[in-house]
Order: sequence, then C-alpha cells, then structure tokens
Amino acid sequence: MQRIDTHLHLWDTTQLDYPWRQDGAFPGLPETYLLDDAIAEAEGTETDFVVVQAEVNHANDPVEETAWLQRTADEHPSGDRIAGFIAYADLSQPDVEALLERHAQNAVFLGVRQEIWWQKPSPRPDILEEDLLANPDWRRGFGALADVNACFDLTCWHSQLGAFAAFLSEHPAIPVIVDHLGSPIANDDGALDVWLDGINALAALPNTFMKISGLSQADPRWSIDSIRPLVDQVLDAFGPERCMLGSNFPIEKLTSTYEIVWDTYRDIFSELTSEEKENLYFATAKRAYQLE
Repeated sequence: MQRIDTHLHLWDTTQLDYPWRQDGAFPGLPETYLLDDAIAEAEGTETDFVVVQAEVNHANDPVEETAWLQRTADEHPSGDRIAGFIAYADLSQPDVEALLERHAQNAVFLGVRQEIWWQKPSPRPDILEEDLLANPDWRRGFGALADVNACFDLTCWHSQLGAFAAFLSEHPAIPVIVDHLGSPIANDDGALDVWLDGINALAALPNTFMKISGLSQADPRWSIDSIRPLVDQVLDAFGPERCMLGSNFPIEKLTSTYEIVWDTYRDIFSELTSEEKENLYFATAKRAYQLE
C-alpha cells in the first residue's frame, strides 16, 4: 500500500547548526540523517515523507533549513519522495508575516512547527522557558499562518492540549496536526485523564488532525500492548479520516527500528477496513497537508 510517513527528520551538521546535537541530549543519533538514509529505512515500500524541522539554531534564519530541503527535493534523484516540509518559525516575532512569506517561496513548504512545550528551567535546548500560549504576540502571529495557507504542527505537553483547543477555536481556518499522539504519559492514570480531556477538546474542532507517531515519547519502553490503548483512544476521538501515521525517525532509532514501527501500525490496524487503512496510511495526510 502507498504510504506517507508524516513525521521524518532530516539533518546535516555540515550544512546547518543544531544546538541540541551539541548538548548531548540524544546520544547515539547519527551526525547526519539524509534522504538516502530515510529511503534505505523504507526499502521495499512505496513511502513518501513529510519532513519536519529538526530544531536548527533559533538564532539563525530558519528559511535556510527550508531552502536546504528545497535543494534536496530539486536535486536528489528521488527528491520527489519529499512530499513537503514543516518549517520552523518563531510566531511571536514582529516580522513573522515576512518570514512566512519567505518560507512560502519554497514549493516544499507546508506549514510550521514551533514546539510550545515549556519548562523552567529548561532541561534541553528545544524546550522553552516561556508559555507561548500566554504571549499575545505569539497568539497574533499564529493567525498569520492563514495568510500563506500554512498549517501548524502542534508539539506540546499533554497538559497544554485543552488550553490550545480553547485558543484554536479562534482560528478555524488553520489546519492543526497534533504530533506524537498529543504526548500522553503511559502508566500515569492522572496524566492520561488530562490527556484524554485535551484530545477530546481538540477532536471537537473541525480543523484538527491527529498524528500517530513518536511512540517512544509516550512510553520509552513501548510495546504493541502498551501503545495500543493510546492509539485506540485517539482513533476513537478523531476517526481514521482525521488520523495519520509517522515514524519520528531517526529519533525512534534510539529504541526501535523503522520496520518495527510500521509493523506495529500494521498489527494494530489489521482489523480496519481498506478505506480506513487508506486514510491512516496516506489519504488523511493528503487532506491535512493539502498535498497535490
């Protein structure tokens, strides 16, 4: 079956600066992970990729990463397997409209992921020390996504889902894709109750989609049995027509293999109809990301 891996990271430390790579937060990950590496992981399958920004240095121009992905799509013999790119932008910046316009000059650009999870003090470079949902500049900048027909990939703590749903109700024209199952915490009943309330609040909005991905973030020692109840709950909330699948590679390489991730999806969804599987594997992604 055709499939779109909706959450893949590519990086090249010889081209761009990634502070989290220097911080040592993810030991064991390769220095570079390029399109050839992803194609090798998916060997023998009809897989295209939605590439998600890899947290380049926020002090630098984020359009450099988008331009790098555009060159890869244009120049690589299999560049057409890059279905699109979710770029980084700081939506709280006063010139965010101009920044988004520059991103949108690249055909691969689909939307933005600005991670909004936060903790003070921050344990690593990709976790903020500020609650962006409480920042009026960020809230204003979020609305600018509609001007360039861009979507937003939501990466946050489970405890932020409900607040984001309340905020998103003011922006019905901006598609939002919830990354990594909404960051549940397996084996914590209290946290799971908060997570499920947030999931249901987001699912009640017509412009939201769920990305089943990042399995190790929900449960670092995940198995099919441990991850299945979480997947079943988001599938019940959103329905297959609003759910999609992603590998979160190569981050998941720390705990699993590409083949195991996709075998897990195959086993969990084995009882679904052909139409439901088509939604999960590619059709929902095409709708949510407006892929041609």
